[in-house]
Amino acid sequence: MDFITRTISNMGNMDFTTVARWVFMILALFILARQIRSLIQVRNPSEIWAHLSCPDGSNVPLTHWENLIGRGRGCDIILNLKSVSRSHATLIRDSEGVWKFNDLNSKNGSAINGVPVNGPTVLKGGDVLTIGGADFSLYPVSLQERMQNIEKRKSRTRSLSPWPSLVALTLFQFLTVIQFNFSLGEECPDSLSVAFGLISILMWAYVIVMRMFKRVGFEMEIIAFFLSTLSLAVTASAYPGSVLKQAICVCLGVGLFFGLCWYLRDLNRTKKITYIIIGASVVLLAANLILGTTKFGSTNWLSIAGFSFQPSELVKIAFIFVGAATLDELQQRRNLTVFMLFSVFCLGCLAIMGDFGTAMIFFVTFLIISFLRSGDFSKLILTVGAAGLMGLMVLRFKPYIATRFETWGHVWEDPTDGGFQQVQTMTSAASGGLPGLGAGEGNLSDVGAAATDLVFGILAEEWGLVIAVLAVICIITLGVFAVRSIIAGRSTYYSIAACSATSLFIFQTILNVFGSVDLLPLTGVTFPFVSAGGTSMIASWGLLAFLKAADTRQNASFAIRLDKRGDFDEYEEYEDELGGEGYYDAAEFMRELDRMHPQKKQPAPKPTSRSKRNTKVNKRADNKKTSSKDTIVRDRKDDSRSRSIKYQDFDSFLDENIQNNEKDQPYDPLTLDDLFGGDKK
Repeated sequence: MDFITRTISNMGNMDFTTVARWVFMILALFILARQIRSLIQVRNPSEIWAHLSCPDGSNVPLTHWENLIGRGRGCDIILNLKSVSRSHATLIRDSEGVWKFNDLNSKNGSAINGVPVNGPTVLKGGDVLTIGGADFSLYPVSLQERMQNIEKRKSRTRSLSPWPSLVALTLFQFLTVIQFNFSLGEECPDSLSVAFGLISILMWAYVIVMRMFKRVGFEMEIIAFFLSTLSLAVTASAYPGSVLKQAICVCLGVGLFFGLCWYLRDLNRTKKITYIIIGASVVLLAANLILGTTKFGSTNWLSIAGFSFQPSELVKIAFIFVGAATLDELQQRRNLTVFMLFSVFCLGCLAIMGDFGTAMIFFVTFLIISFLRSGDFSKLILTVGAAGLMGLMVLRFKPYIATRFETWGHVWEDPTDGGFQQVQTMTSAASGGLPGLGAGEGNLSDVGAAATDLVFGILAEEWGLVIAVLAVICIITLGVFAVRSIIAGRSTYYSIAACSATSLFIFQTILNVFGSVDLLPLTGVTFPFVSAGGTSMIASWGLLAFLKAADTRQNASFAIRLDKRGDFDEYEEYEDELGGEGYYDAAEFMRELDRMHPQKKQPAPKPTSRSKRNTKVNKRADNKKTSSKDTIVRDRKDDSRSRSIKYQDFDSFLDENIQNNEKDQPYDPLTLDDLFGGDKK
């Protein structure tokens, strides 16, 4: 009788597994295809924050908060004047809308209204900037331009609804629990169902709460939840008793993600804790050196009160946090020196610990941050050369490290010893085929570090090659979206942080996947979001916050505050200045003016990339013939200087434009200078 019962149960298990593994593949394709398509198709339009009036009459739109001015090719605004230094000055906007100008110890110096600049100086509307003997002026954007930018965001940044993906992902998680109950049988712990139920409730609660606050665009979070679901699955295969712990770490990671997103919305606040972050990182790494325990050949584990974690994983967040902290110290030697010293300390500690995989990740991230901040390839070449010499010295004094790379490229010559892990990974991955053998049905989980260093093999064996490749494509998609987002990024901080976090994700994934299949040496790094390990999971969600903060889509990022209607806070800002809601609503007012004054609108300037947004100013503008564009710019500049307070209040502005309409005269765009006679404050 028991034999018959077991036979029927096994037949049911086989039938369910046969169907489920194809259903899993279809659900994964549906979930991830929606997110990938949405992330790739969406355009992040850049926003104009101010205009810089140049000596030749041109008008340069400023699409970033931090702008480097100089003669060098890496500058944001390139001035082709011999009197201008390669890195002459910075023009920086803070989160409160205040612009500051600072000279970078240039040869010929800078001045504001004839007064030499000594340190960061606040600018007011119409101030004359003297840079290398040439005069420039900074002017705010018009209200019409502001409204057009916001409307453009709304029309170009529509995101797909998250609900179908959430339903599909919930079904994926439910079927996974059933599959593990069949495959593990009596060995399946009760905590497994609790773990998958916890992550399911968490993702639904997250999206519902964010939707209540008028947030949209959850593609990155859904991708992260899907990869985290796979992490629970591989943990259940290799370490069934640890699956609940992994789920709790997912919850902690989401909490860190939410906290960082909220904190990053205020860059002034972010700048203040930079040295606190450095101090905490130094303490963690130093404690790891003194009190750390060795696992898998690396002394990168620290145990406190019975809990073990990897400080290096948490320091990844701090490393990017510090590296991106340019802000008011953009291109300042002191700021660069602090980051370089911090980098050397981190790399040195990782080398002593023997965690060379993580050290490589830190080094690549350092190179990327350094290039983004300087744009100087020569310095990077010297840095790489110095790092190569240090690597040779390490191998000279610690030759045992070289033995880790002896089997690279020929693991099949030693399949039972040095190449055992990679051989087992490739064999198991090949046996899974496209749909896989089914969750919990593989054999690779019995190999050491299968759920961490060799997790790609488990995915390919149990879940199929399609889902394994999709997991890699998800990481690449996050990178592509981040690169496109930083093109329209508001601040250098968001751009550098997002690009660095993305590079870290991609490089770490390459080391993990290629190392497990012998295309690269096996370095022992984890697959972001997928590998088992609580610290790695928490760190992955924390790094995702930098990508989310760089998302400039309408209402998608926590780093952009919303007003009571769910729009950007600039709406509320202008609304308050124009007298409140009702007839004086900014958007409605501009639509009313358009009805009153039908005219052909000028096309908005096309967004340009960070690397291609350089603006050149000609040397001999005074010898050129004045074009119609030059005349318009100069007339606008001179007019705005001559009228201190043209309109005493909003009604007078409206009345004058009504009178102009009756005379068939066009209306002037409303600027803050026009309305308030100078500085916004």
